[in-house]
Amino acid sequence: MAKRSKKKNPNALSEQQKADIRYNQALDLKKAALDKKLNITVGIVIAVAVIAFLLLPALNMNFSGSLSEFLGDLVSESEDQEMGVTLDMTYLDFLFAMTKGYSNSIEYIANSNASGIGATVLYNAFMTKVTQEDIDMLDSSYIVSFIMSILIFISLVFLIIITAVKRAKKTDGISFMTSAIVFSVLAIAQWIFFVAVGIASAERGQIQPHIGSYLLLAAAVTLCTVYGLYRRKVKKLNGQKRPVEDIQQAKDER
Repeated sequence: MAKRSKKKNPNALSEQQKADIRYNQALDLKKAALDKKLNITVGIVIAVAVIAFLLLPALNMNFSGSLSEFLGDLVSESEDQEMGVTLDMTYLDFLFAMTKGYSNSIEYIANSNASGIGATVLYNAFMTKVTQEDIDMLDSSYIVSFIMSILIFISLVFLIIITAVKRAKKTDGISFMTSAIVFSVLAIAQWIFFVAVGIASAERGQIQPHIGSYLLLAAAVTLCTVYGLYRRKVKKLNGQKRPVEDIQQAKDER
């Protein structure tokens, strides 16, 4: 009986090719884990940013002093007492404050505070303590905050849209990177700006970033940190991949 000859399958992978494929698949699993972590982080960042923008106060203004300091001789010594005026502004307040028709920032503060003191009394009291330069500074600060709020809103919308498109496909690219950087820069800038306004207004009252501003800052720092680590680790994984010889090419060479 004639022996049957064993023919080598030209399409068969070599042991080295199989090992390289398994190695690359292990790297792909690591990248998938990184993609999952990034998606979770970006989702949390977007949720925090939306809540901070829509619901939470971003700036706190607190003005305190005695009634006699504000109203002078209009208050007798027996009637004199400490007065505190607090105003919290959200990003939506910055966007829509001008629609209320107030002539300047002092009038807005007097009409929007939570102290329970009449707006007219407060406005007249403030006007005895502030100069036109103070009013101009607060007005300019509001306009900058108004513009910054618009830019933050637009950047957040773009981040949401691009995240939905790109991260669903587990890709990022220049569009995702750009949207993440722009949002982060604006979120950090708004906090720095509120701090600067507070320092400049220290002699007149306490003005400082509030919880919404801090949450946007935290979201920006988190996004930058996690995305930066993601890019570095993915680049490292891609550099570790082994080239696998094309099967058809190997067949042709035989």
